[in-house]
Amino acid sequence: MATVTNCYSISEGSGKETNHYEISLRGSGIRYKPGDSLGFYPINNIELVKQTIRKIKAKRSDLVNTKETGEVTIEHALLNRFVIHRASKKFLTIVCEKIDKKKVKKELEEILEDKDKTEKYLFTRDCIDILSEYKVNFTPQELIDTLPPISPRLYSISSSPKAHPGEVHLTVAIVKYNNFERERFGLATGDLANRVEINKTKIPVYISQTRDFIIPEDGTKNIIMVGPGTGIAPFRAFIEHRKETHASGKNWLFFGEVHEESTFFYKDEWTEYMKEGNLQKLTTAFSRDQENKIYVQHRLLSNGKEIWKWLKNGAYFYVCGDKQYMAKDVHKALIEIAHKHGKMNQEDAEIYINQTLMKEEHRYLRDVY
Repeated sequence: MATVTNCYSISEGSGKETNHYEISLRGSGIRYKPGDSLGFYPINNIELVKQTIRKIKAKRSDLVNTKETGEVTIEHALLNRFVIHRASKKFLTIVCEKIDKKKVKKELEEILEDKDKTEKYLFTRDCIDILSEYKVNFTPQELIDTLPPISPRLYSISSSPKAHPGEVHLTVAIVKYNNFERERFGLATGDLANRVEINKTKIPVYISQTRDFIIPEDGTKNIIMVGPGTGIAPFRAFIEHRKETHASGKNWLFFGEVHEESTFFYKDEWTEYMKEGNLQKLTTAFSRDQENKIYVQHRLLSNGKEIWKWLKNGAYFYVCGDKQYMAKDVHKALIEIAHKHGKMNQEDAEIYINQTLMKEEHRYLRDVY
């Protein structure tokens, strides 16, 4: 159980909330290294819990049975144990079974029969939304039996223990939106943003260790880091660590976000590192600051000649952040750089990046999610 000792916004005026958190590990015996992640067990929003209980016309003190805890109140179970901010397929299936009207039942069956339709439907709805749409009754136990358990969330650590002894720092984008005329939050980010009081709230945490996403043991090696958005987190830790250990290798950071003015995370720190000589190159891509959208992969391609030179001289290449789009685009850009500046044909360029750099030499390392 760790205490949150500091929290501040690093995206003032951007319209989206990204926060820096500092959490005390003093006295816990917990150790970590740059590249590790912090696991955090969130709890549900108490107001959402109350609304869900009211929706099934139950009382907060009604008892339910769970495998993990035995007999507890429904309020305790919904607050601490089960996912309620988004409905499950199991819940939707039971709703369908309970519907009397054939036409309505058929419509819902059609959604359930198509995986993509089911995912799209559930992505925007919680149990309250579905029970408002389909007027069916659930007992407290029936509801509990349809809900998946809360799983911990992992966040890349954005601090070095050498720079911040007894502390761990996180860089967290708060998921917040309005849907069906109700305010919604991500489970973990909403918990951090709404419940945590500085120097008061204790949260359950643990370290998830990485085996691969680590700084080179040889401090003379150069590193290239690509971390748009909150993907910047581990690279803040890397540079802090390289500074504290007096590593002589060069550091090159690629960072991307929406606007330089409002979403240049840790700008003052990077500026200071540049002045001190701990960060040799800083390349940014602010996608909405000009007419044509510019992303980190575009900056990689425009710096391709020098990146290739670094890679051929033994530099390590790191990527952290969005798995679905960014990491794929960065991967394609790397292959293009090998093809163009390494004067390789397409097949050889792919083998060099996918096999040599990533699997044989372990110099292309990713922390994507």
